[in-house]
Amino acid sequence: MTSTKFNLTSPYITRDRISPYSRIGIALADPDKILSENNYDYSILRDIMNDPHVVAASQQRKMQVMQMDYEIDFTGDKEILNEIILIMNNMETSKIISGFLDSIFYGFSVGEIYWKMINGKIVPIDILDRPQEYFFFDDKNQLRLRESSNGFFFFDKGTTLPDYKFILIQNKPTFDNPYGEKLLSRCYWSVIFKREVLRQWQLLTERYGVPFLVGKYPSAATEEEKEILLNQLSDMIDSNISVMKEGTLVDFIENPKNEVGGLFENLVNFHNREISKAILSVTLTTEMQKYGNYKSSEIHKELLEYIGISDKKLVEKAFNKLFEYYIHLNYGKIESPRIRFMRKENVIEESADRDVKLTQMGIKFSKEYFIKRYNLNEKDFSL
Repeated sequence: MTSTKFNLTSPYITRDRISPYSRIGIALADPDKILSENNYDYSILRDIMNDPHVVAASQQRKMQVMQMDYEIDFTGDKEILNEIILIMNNMETSKIISGFLDSIFYGFSVGEIYWKMINGKIVPIDILDRPQEYFFFDDKNQLRLRESSNGFFFFDKGTTLPDYKFILIQNKPTFDNPYGEKLLSRCYWSVIFKREVLRQWQLLTERYGVPFLVGKYPSAATEEEKEILLNQLSDMIDSNISVMKEGTLVDFIENPKNEVGGLFENLVNFHNREISKAILSVTLTTEMQKYGNYKSSEIHKELLEYIGISDKKLVEKAFNKLFEYYIHLNYGKIESPRIRFMRKENVIEESADRDVKLTQMGIKFSKEYFIKRYNLNEKDFSL
């Protein structure tokens, strides 16, 4: 019976049990194909972020969470609650939230907490983003700091990270892949192909997008006169002016349909739609073809809100870990406050319903409370 209890409360399937001789070190390789084919160089993914469409889509996704309000839930000492609220007010939360959400695009993100002693308490002042390539996961799926600076880190034992110093955020990690799911890897080939399309499009435009100049010379013209005419046409393209011998004819030949690059434009739009679907799960352009403007925009909005609900859980988990660290360092292992993000209109609706019930129970709120909670102007109402 004792053995049965032990088996139930301990992992049965482990890497050592399945394949004890398959690893050459304790470092797990990231299974992402884009990284593995590029020597695990995260600059490959960061370069993808230079694409304007990728930046726009990623910012649109981040803003679903960054525009939310938040509430701190805590039933314990009011003084502790006020300390947590003060910590949040003093930190640059928008920057920190953006760093947490980078895990969606890079698989995981690591924030180093900057602590400072204030009035006898250890207080978090900031959370600093650290590059993903500084870390790896070991065979126990634990995060370690790399000791080797080269790409061959399989023999790197790494360094165990100190307690209360780092916050790890992972996007859909699994047993096989603690490095998480990377949306930028899904955009990689679309961005690479789009760059080549734009390069070819630019060359085509330079070649055929401007009118051709055709000079006509008399049949008796000498080779020297032909060379002079050619140079004059070249100068005319560069400076838009030219002086020619009387009787010289110049024709302008241009594309009457102005369709140069139409195929390239369609390819660029296609890859942009693929990028939008990879990052936002939907694109207005594709939905518009099926449902029309209004319906497609409503679908787009609903899906973005759903994505925001999913993404905010990563941010909530990270902040709750920060609160837990603060409480443990200053008060011991007691209950910690919890943060909850929600859309602004939901904050007002839920607060109004709660305040009505509390008022019916006999609680009286101050004018300052209503100003802060509902963003009211003091001159707009009275109690």
